[in-house]
Amino acid sequence: MTPPAAPTPLIDWHALGQVLLTSVVLGVGVVVLFSVCVFSLSQFRRVGATIAVRATNAVVMTATLAAIAASVVWGLYIIVHK
Repeated sequence: MTPPAAPTPLIDWHALGQVLLTSVVLGVGVVVLFSVCVFSLSQFRRVGATIAVRATNAVVMTATLAAIAASVVWGLYIIVHK
């Protein structure tokens, strides 16, 4: 007679930890990107800013807004696709 198999746990703690870590990292990352975008916008609109400063801040604003939009679209795709 073979001994009974150990029951499987109800919660997969490893997967739960991965989900928690991913959500925290991505959540903080989006907030940081938004903060950089707002800071670049304030520097862009500053009176007396040179053309080089304005151009650099415009590029940074565009890149961060594109990254934020991409993360939102990716999140919606993950939700809808599943």
